[in-house]
Amino acid sequence: MVNALRTELRRTIALWLAVLMAAVGLVFFFSFTGPWRRDSSAWGLDAPATAQWTRYLLLLVWPMVVGAGAIQGMRDSRSGVSELFASTSRPAGHRALTLGLTTGIGAVVGYLVLLAVGFVQVAVNGGMFTLASLMPVVLGLLAVLAGVAIGLGVGRLLPHPVTAPALAVLALVAVMFLEVSSGHGGDADGLLPNWVALLSAAQEQPRSAFLVPSAAVDTGQFLWFAGLIGTGLLLLVMRSARARLLAVLPVVAGLVGAAVVLPASAADNLTPDKAASELVCDGSVCVEKLHEDWLPTLAGPAKEALRLLEKLPQHPVRVEESTEGNNTTVTPRRDPELVLVKKDDTYTILPGTQQAGYLTGHDLTMALLKGAGTPPCEGLSYSHPEEEAARRVMAYWLAGSATPPPLHEHEYKQVPGLMQSAWTALHAQPEPEQLARVAAARQLQLSCQGDPLTALLGGAH
Repeated sequence: MVNALRTELRRTIALWLAVLMAAVGLVFFFSFTGPWRRDSSAWGLDAPATAQWTRYLLLLVWPMVVGAGAIQGMRDSRSGVSELFASTSRPAGHRALTLGLTTGIGAVVGYLVLLAVGFVQVAVNGGMFTLASLMPVVLGLLAVLAGVAIGLGVGRLLPHPVTAPALAVLALVAVMFLEVSSGHGGDADGLLPNWVALLSAAQEQPRSAFLVPSAAVDTGQFLWFAGLIGTGLLLLVMRSARARLLAVLPVVAGLVGAAVVLPASAADNLTPDKAASELVCDGSVCVEKLHEDWLPTLAGPAKEALRLLEKLPQHPVRVEESTEGNNTTVTPRRDPELVLVKKDDTYTILPGTQQAGYLTGHDLTMALLKGAGTPPCEGLSYSHPEEEAARRVMAYWLAGSATPPPLHEHEYKQVPGLMQSAWTALHAQPEPEQLARVAAARQLQLSCQGDPLTALLGGAH
């Protein structure tokens, strides 16, 4: 068996497939700028997100795997040696399985190289390894093997020159369509039913370093990929037309099982990684275990923000890191007793510089005071100028600033005028009225019902 595998590895494109997968993946991760290169969920920072980003890469790699499998599956027929091999004593099924095994080894090696490079970076960066990274690895390998099996089976069934490229293109279209049709990590479903979108070989891009696919997602996808593998292998080894008809049974069974198990709503796709989300605190300031090294940076500014917020009648008493994903279409969670902060939200162009980095010191305190310690209602990328102006005015009022908030280079044109109007109107009132207006604006930010700018200007509160 070992000699047969060694011979097949030399005769097939299995090793070249491994090289191609690794090359495409590493070029993608290292040469292009995208969400896989930034934020706390970047590839190479922590093991769970690295495993998920590697599986996300199957958007590009899986069609290659399917096409390579098809090339191998039709090799004997295209070479005209099927009848010759049929006359030998070695069973045809053994030859087919050996061919499938070598191709599968090549694909698995290529995928493992990508994972290994990512995990080495995690170790170098001092990142966190948790058990939550195991299932994305297993499902990624299963998806790769499913692509190999389907390619081999269809290639054996349809040994035509256009089979391999056509199958690769169909695989690319399928994974891309399922990707754009998904809910993208939010509570809202996409174009297709959620369970259908989850049938993709590729995983949607990670939205948070703390969130991993739920057990229902893992189980459903395991059943689906196992069904694809079973059907592909049966198409590869079966000879009669009747037997090949039976080959559809595994994929049908996998599809039915997946439909039953996979979540109906996108809100149930993700679950917190318990190990990464364990709270580590310094008094009234807490971060997740994954970002424990951020606690010394956050603690001082956060305690100062809490002290300044004490002037409000119903003020928060604790600063806590949020585990929510970076989804700008979903209203962030809010709690009147907590100032919720995400580390990624503090990464910006640093004041007075042209350099990007994480806020520290007084700048971090001011960021925590925005909205009087509340998250925005409109999502970080879609906040209205009125809300942004009100949130910044509240922060500077709480900090006791004698001047209105400074202008930012990249902001809505309306924001400076709105801030000046609100600042002037607010400071024209006696101190108790100012306090009442800021408190009312904060309540509107907590409920996301009403306009905090109107409250600062003297509207109904």
